[in-house]
Amino acid sequence: MRRGGNLIPMAQGLPESEFVGIDLSASQIADGQAMVDAVELKNIRLNHLDILDVDAGFGQFDYIIAHGGYSWVPSQVQDKILEVCRQNLAPNGVAYVSYNTYPGWHLHGAIRDMMLYHTRQVAEPAEQIAQARELLDFLAESVLTKSNAYAGFLHSYVNYVKERFLPDGDDAYLFHNELAEVNEPVYFYQFAERAAGHGLRYLAEAQFQTMLAGNLPDKVSVSLRQMAKNTIALEQYMDFLRNRMFRQTLLCHQEVQLKSKLTPERLAKFYVASSALPKNPEIDIHSTSVDKFYAPNGDTLATDHPVTKAAMLYLTEVWPQAVAFNTLLLAAYSRLNGSGDSTPDFASPGFANDMQILGAGLLNAYSYNEDIVELHVHAPRFVREISERPVASPVARFQAKRNTRITNLRHELIQLEGLSHYLLSYLDGSWSRAALLKVLQNLLIEGTIEVEQDGKPLKAPADIKRALPEMLEAALRSLADAALLVG
Repeated sequence: MRRGGNLIPMAQGLPESEFVGIDLSASQIADGQAMVDAVELKNIRLNHLDILDVDAGFGQFDYIIAHGGYSWVPSQVQDKILEVCRQNLAPNGVAYVSYNTYPGWHLHGAIRDMMLYHTRQVAEPAEQIAQARELLDFLAESVLTKSNAYAGFLHSYVNYVKERFLPDGDDAYLFHNELAEVNEPVYFYQFAERAAGHGLRYLAEAQFQTMLAGNLPDKVSVSLRQMAKNTIALEQYMDFLRNRMFRQTLLCHQEVQLKSKLTPERLAKFYVASSALPKNPEIDIHSTSVDKFYAPNGDTLATDHPVTKAAMLYLTEVWPQAVAFNTLLLAAYSRLNGSGDSTPDFASPGFANDMQILGAGLLNAYSYNEDIVELHVHAPRFVREISERPVASPVARFQAKRNTRITNLRHELIQLEGLSHYLLSYLDGSWSRAALLKVLQNLLIEGTIEVEQDGKPLKAPADIKRALPEMLEAALRSLADAALLVG
């Protein structure tokens, strides 16, 4: 459960729901309970419990999350995870299980074997991690001059591990994954067969975009569909193509009748968000020429549809908030009309056509990459407006006192630094702007905290007093834009 770091922010964001977490580690439960008590959450219960002791009397849940466990426990515990997903899942519930997969882990496992060999005589976890780091450094330096296939793989993998995990000091991941006593990857089809044996069926992947063969080149997509006779086979062949090494699989009861076709009409029940910006800042939303909207990662949504253009501009303005699809459609009409009367003729063929085109465009963009368009089943509760006495998420305030990695109200893990990080723990609604300025000014003058301006430390009292008001407003705005403030 990792101290409730996933479950507790959910409980804060969904106060009408109830959450239950279990962990075999008493210290993990104690750490999580400390956060629950500190932020005064009443809708969550954390249990020091072995999953083998969970039975039907534990209750049924709409969602069951088993993250970072399946591949790292013995076979009988894996079966118990799937048994719990069957017996404790509500009839229309969804279970999430993550696990390492082949073929990717055939190569990945080679590095793990090297690390295990290198640390075979070390018992202390901290020393194991330190020596594993040393081995990675040695391997990275030693293969630089090689040009064969093995050296190419080794070098790329070492850099992958070092760049993804080690700079952030995520020793817990390295210890859990690379140095774990048990780490048993499986092929996807094997996992699906085992789940079926427990009365569960494959629903989807949490990363929806990875399921779509249509995102591959046309020739590849056609060949895949010819080879694969069903969804499980199609997913397995795509794993072969991508050398996939990790899955986040969603399961449901075998009795559930699934609708495999996604239609634009389905978006009526969703909330939409997008940070994509128009390539042309002076975009003419009334024109039927093609305009492009760019996501931060460079992916694009191209459209010649005026309503879609207007909708995307509206999403840009309210980002990072998510908007109900029907609200978004009406906002687009209002922008196009340029008047107070934005109510369309709901019965007209034109309205139905616009709704269909907008829905199809958003759905296509989401199916390609959620960095362009996000779809949510609820709108995260945060505010973009900064009040006179700002209030930040209680969970984020608690986390800010202990580290710089914070969970925002969009359930994203973000890194805070500088004044924004120092400021966050004070935002409990009891501090006015003037009071915040005073306390920050004192902390800076005393040297308790440090900030930079133009790349240089800000130390002189006169400089601090002059620069701090503007820096405070910028820090508050960054926290609001990061979805950390509540009303």
